[in-house]
Parts: sequence; structure tokens; C-alpha cells
Amino acid sequence: MMEYLRRLIEPRQQYRRWIDPRLKTLRLADVLAYLRERGWKELPPDRPALRAFQEPTGATVDGHAICQFVPDSEEYDNYAALMFDLLTGLAEFENRQAATVIDDILRGAANLPPNGATSPSNQDAEVARK
Repeated sequence: MMEYLRRLIEPRQQYRRWIDPRLKTLRLADVLAYLRERGWKELPPDRPALRAFQEPTGATVDGHAICQFVPDSEEYDNYAALMFDLLTGLAEFENRQAATVIDDILRGAANLPPNGATSPSNQDAEVARK
């Protein structure tokens, strides 16, 4: 006779504790900078709403570039799912955990000016004085 019960997790929630919640906070600009800094080459897109980046090795299969796909906007309802797919592919390519890829993306973002801001132009300063 069994005395103990195991806590059940709804199927929709089963990966919640496995997926790094920072995934949803990644900015597109930071992900693109990460890829470019590591030698990923952007190719002309071949499908709607996704940018294609070829592996730094330049690998192909039957003449087709091996790529990872990056959403072209953070506004999509499935942005987190698209980032999950991308980070899984990057982690596989780099042979490390996805969390360490996220660490590196966020570390790179910390070295950039906030929001990608640059110094104001003379015209901006003139408008600010008015």
C-alpha cells in the first residue's frame, strides 16, 4: 500500500523550472551584437519575421548554409519561444549550457551605453534649450 504522493506538475508548466527566466528579458540588439561579435554572418532572410545567421564555421549541407534564426522584433507574442529555440541552438553549437550563453549576452549588454544612447547632437542640444 502506497502512503506517499508525488507533487504533479501541469504539462504546460513542466519546463518552467528548467528554462532560465532571463530568456524573456533578452533584448534583440544585445543578441544581435553577441552573434556578430562571435563571427556569425547575417544572410538575407528566407522566411518572414526571422533573420538568418550562418554559423561562424561557414558550414553547409547540400549547398545550404547552417543557420540559427533570430526574430526581427521583440513584439511578437512568441518572442520567448523564438529566443528559446535560438539559445538552444547556440548552446548546442557552442557545446555549453544555455544559461552561460545568456550570461555572455547580458555581460556584453552591460558594456554598452544604456539603451544604445549616444551623445546628443548639436541639434538635440538646441531643441533642449528652447
